[in-house]
Amino acid sequence: MLDFGIADQAEMENYTTRSLKELAPGDEIEGEVVVGEFKTIPMGKREVAEFYVVITDHENHQKWVCGFTTPYSPETDEIYGENRGLFYTFIDSLNHVVNHTPLNWQENYSVNFTQLRSRINEYISTIRVKAVPAFNQEDMVNLEVLSARIHSTSKKNGPVSIYDVAMEDPIILMAYTHLRNKGERRTVKNIRFELKALLDDEKITEHAYHTALDELKIVEDEK
Repeated sequence: MLDFGIADQAEMENYTTRSLKELAPGDEIEGEVVVGEFKTIPMGKREVAEFYVVITDHENHQKWVCGFTTPYSPETDEIYGENRGLFYTFIDSLNHVVNHTPLNWQENYSVNFTQLRSRINEYISTIRVKAVPAFNQEDMVNLEVLSARIHSTSKKNGPVSIYDVAMEDPIILMAYTHLRNKGERRTVKNIRFELKALLDDEKITEHAYHTALDELKIVEDEK
């Protein structure tokens, strides 16, 4: 039987994609949260990191794609939240609801991106956020985390499929999709080969490649 990539009915549900720009102060979103991989963009004499936090509201069939752009240090894999900025408001309020720190706990934040991403994707299932006015930016909002549902143990400890991992990692999803389009079996081994090909073709960064390999370690290869 040939796999033509026909999705299950559950996968075909039509979710509307919404963006941060559609939010007005006071609006709230609640849903499953996933942090995607980042890419670096040159800006003047420095690099900045661009990444997305996706909040999936299953009740209303909406995916909120919230883009963040922050200063980035490749030497330490750190991104920076500058006071009153979008990322500052998000990480400060998330730390507040999860770790019970005071709001405006630090003047600015230096955050290891890989650790931030893994902790959110592994331990936080859903969050509720509120759009608040952005400082000195008309028609823009920041995201303040109001609550978070936390797993006491890593989500990776439970049974997981290659499809589940691909849905949480855009780089693995790219390799997964390439294999499906070629009609090849999606196994961990095949996805690793596909990731290496993407790296060799300079379609992904070495950092993204190794991060994806680490994510794949949670899935046992199909025999």
